Amino acid sequence: MALQATRPAPTHVLAHLSDTHLIAGGGLLHGRVDTAAQFRRALDRLEASAERVDALVISGDLTDAGDEVSYALLLEIATPVAQRLGAELILTGGNHDERRPLARALYGNDTDAPQDRVTTIRGLRILAIDSAPPGYHYGGFDDAQYDWLARELATQAEHGTILVMHHPPITYRSPTMQLLDFEETGRLRATLEGSDVRAILSGHLHVTTFGTLGAIPVLVAGGVSFADDAGAPRERMMAADGPQSYSLVEVHPDQVVATVVAVAEHERWPALSPEVSAYLDTVPQQELREVFARRP
Repeated sequence: MALQATRPAPTHVLAHLSDTHLIAGGGLLHGRVDTAAQFRRALDRLEASAERVDALVISGDLTDAGDEVSYALLLEIATPVAQRLGAELILTGGNHDERRPLARALYGNDTDAPQDRVTTIRGLRILAIDSAPPGYHYGGFDDAQYDWLARELATQAEHGTILVMHHPPITYRSPTMQLLDFEETGRLRATLEGSDVRAILSGHLHVTTFGTLGAIPVLVAGGVSFADDAGAPRERMMAADGPQSYSLVEVHPDQVVATVVAVAEHERWPALSPEVSAYLDTVPQQELREVFARRP
């Protein structure tokens, strides 16, 4: 007998990846990481999980140099996976992206305008907004983007809104990355106040971390390409090839829950012994919680 969940399933599940830093032609990021192979590895892991996924969200730094060939590689890798999952592919630019090549390659638009987009999935609205001002690595929105955001949020969505932006509007521990953080967090907080935004999904930091903007949780996905070693002294920036990850974001009617998934597979074993699993199969469903939760 397969165990049944004791609580309702989430209404929506989002696979949140970030900072793929794709380099076409087999180039290595930092002379070390094959980012295309690493991206494929992350998506293979996602597919192998058999997780029901409504959206495949990649929150910026899609490419390392902002070239059209690398954006084409992104679509070549991600589109078939999204189709097999039956998931929407939701993208936004980061500070390593370039707006015109991104617009051309991903959307067929010859423009320098940010490709801010709205996707609604069974009542859940996802707003993807480019937080990388042209020519800079720090984050921010221009007046037109704030106006667009306010207009979209003027009406509520059935299941609320998820905001996707590359630069997280929180304070990170690294003094170096603080030079590249999101400007005007107060203005963004005021724009979102009273809205139906339930979570902000970001990247940029190459580490899984969490914070809040007002009452809104900010969920930062670890880098798929490489990870920041948060165990190093905060004055230094140390990259690591090994602890890369993505996040599964589960949206429930009353909460949003993020779970970190390692890209690399490690040695694993059943956490429950065969004897315990066999015994639980004999317990009626209505008694499972009492039997399993009671300490001996």
